[in-house]
Amino acid sequence: MKPATNSIVRNPGSAKDAAELTRQSNKWRDGYNSMRDLTIARVVFWIEAAQRGDFAELQRTLQKVERRYPVLRALIARHQAAMQKLDWEILIVSKKDKGVTPEMEQAQRRFLRSRYELIGNLTEALGFLQMAMFRGFSFLQKHFFKDGPNKGAVRELHWLPQWNFVRDGMFGDWFWNANASSGVSAEKLGEKNRIGGPNFPASDFLIRQVSTPLYEIALVAFVNWLMARKDWAGFVEIFGLPSAVVIMPPNIPTGQEDDYRDAAARVAESVNGALPHGSDVKFPGEYVRLNFPFKEFCDVMDKDVVLAGTGGLLTMLSMPQGAGNGAAKTHGDAFDSLMEGAASEINEIFNKQFDDVELDAAFPGQPHVAYFRLAPANRENLTAYVENLARLHAAGYRMADKQVEEKTGYPLTRSPLPTPPPAPPALQNRRAPLPLKSPAPELKSNGPELSPEELNQIRNRYFPRRKKK
Repeated sequence: MKPATNSIVRNPGSAKDAAELTRQSNKWRDGYNSMRDLTIARVVFWIEAAQRGDFAELQRTLQKVERRYPVLRALIARHQAAMQKLDWEILIVSKKDKGVTPEMEQAQRRFLRSRYELIGNLTEALGFLQMAMFRGFSFLQKHFFKDGPNKGAVRELHWLPQWNFVRDGMFGDWFWNANASSGVSAEKLGEKNRIGGPNFPASDFLIRQVSTPLYEIALVAFVNWLMARKDWAGFVEIFGLPSAVVIMPPNIPTGQEDDYRDAAARVAESVNGALPHGSDVKFPGEYVRLNFPFKEFCDVMDKDVVLAGTGGLLTMLSMPQGAGNGAAKTHGDAFDSLMEGAASEINEIFNKQFDDVELDAAFPGQPHVAYFRLAPANRENLTAYVENLARLHAAGYRMADKQVEEKTGYPLTRSPLPTPPPAPPALQNRRAPLPLKSPAPELKSNGPELSPEELNQIRNRYFPRRKKK
């Protein structure tokens, strides 16, 4: 079925059709700049509209702000880089239902791994899901292979613009707004545009929602920051170059007033030249140039955005660290914890909205034992872990195979112990040692046993003791 011109109806072989339709329907917005006459009042109006489910103006403006606000742009790059550098793996659940065999586990793991390896833009998709931290939500649509051996498998997770979505209130269903029109309600879009309806099956999407997005803080901070920068530019234009006021000397000769005035004008305009004796020069703007609040005000706006987006100020603001790197480490730990929480949330999204769909289709009726996981940022080094295993084995300890597979992500099979190598030729030619002789039998006397007194007599007779001198 060919997709309609005003929707993104599922089409396994459509590839970029949805993106092309989106660009066409939003082409009129390319020449529209919502940044003109941007004020706090307009931002508050858009935030209130977003709470009712109307995101068109808010999201389009936010996209332009992300390009123009340096701190927000750097923050987004940091978030996406932290998410995209994580590795992924397919693991087996530790608690399994009865009847699950090792063959079922390995079959599901191999299948799920092959499905993820077919996705051509998995790294890009992870970065876009992280954008929900800033924009409030992210939609990825599954595009499928049309034919060939991978027919029906997901080939791409295509991101959809946030300004093309409408929600039925704060917690209702989502609807596709093809023309990105402002003020369009969910009721007007109807069932044919509802995500989860017959035209847009929920299984075709990966959706991430964040209840406390950054845009409310970032938009207000940007307007204030922009206002301060504009005033700062005007201030520099007026007071950037020092302006001078020349005080003429007393008793100017009659008829030379114009010459004195011209000399004073040249000095006042260029702060260069000669003045007659008794003149004075004052700089009334000197104190103002050294005391202005614009930088401090802009810094406060930047700190608000960074603090909300990282859980700490980090070092991206080049703040003083004090003795050592304690502050930087604390802020870095806060950011790592924030990203680990986001990775765990994205893991659940893939497990429920991708893994379950694929496993249900490939293994109907079987319990799901394989799952996708993003490796945490502070995971133990795999090489060090394997070396520790070898040391434990040499010391006589052994870890369970399942536990090692869970930690490394590798399916393990035991191989037979290697045959010891043959002895060197020099040792092979040595003569075998002679067998030990059996111990001599114990000798017994057939005569009568001697008494202790008789033994002493015999010893003194044959082994006399030497007399001391």
